[in-house]
Amino acid sequence: MAEGYRRSAGVARDEDGLDLGMAVTPEWTRSHELIGKDIAKAAKKDGLQFSSITDLVNTTQRYPSVVPVLIDWLQHLDERVPLTDPKDLGRFRSGIIRALTTIDAMGTEAVPLLMDEYYRQPQMSPGTLFAIGNALRYLAVPTDHDRIATLAADRTLGSGRAALLEWLIEQGTDDGLRIVLDQIDDPSVRALGIKYIRQFTPLPTGLRPAIERYVGDSDREVRKQAKATLKKLPQ
Repeated sequence: MAEGYRRSAGVARDEDGLDLGMAVTPEWTRSHELIGKDIAKAAKKDGLQFSSITDLVNTTQRYPSVVPVLIDWLQHLDERVPLTDPKDLGRFRSGIIRALTTIDAMGTEAVPLLMDEYYRQPQMSPGTLFAIGNALRYLAVPTDHDRIATLAADRTLGSGRAALLEWLIEQGTDDGLRIVLDQIDDPSVRALGIKYIRQFTPLPTGLRPAIERYVGDSDREVRKQAKATLKKLPQ
């Protein structure tokens, strides 16, 4: 579920696992106050009393009336908040993205907006890119396949595209499997890509050589995933 993805990401911590409470500034507080007012106003339409991004990320309730507010904020974030530090802006943006990882954002402007967010300049941190990928993995539908495939194969996005590889595997298409196989020679997504491959059904024959080459990889996690995937592959 989307809520699981959001909670596991942890809005109280940044992409390096640092407690955000250790770096709270007046600008950070003011920025959350501003978006909190808009969230609270919209949430009332759904009979809810949410007043922060944290409320949204940590709930299992739906909040359809808040989704347009989040989309609007993501579109105009830089001009609305007093934050100037790129790391703070990235953390704030990640919170909105995680809050958009909800069923009521499916089929909305959120999906193409999140795709465009990958290319915001200067490029955002791996943590923020990963949040985008997780959101798209939950929100994208089969008609989004072509653009997801293009993003998943874009190595400039590094590990931030890993969840898109999983989405492709979940679609169960030969094309998606081929894209993932093509990407596992990139160390930034190698371990996860190999892991996702064994989730493909039905697993075709002929994949073993592509995975066997990584059994002796220098990365322990890659070796672990390669061995686990080989156990699933047909002879």
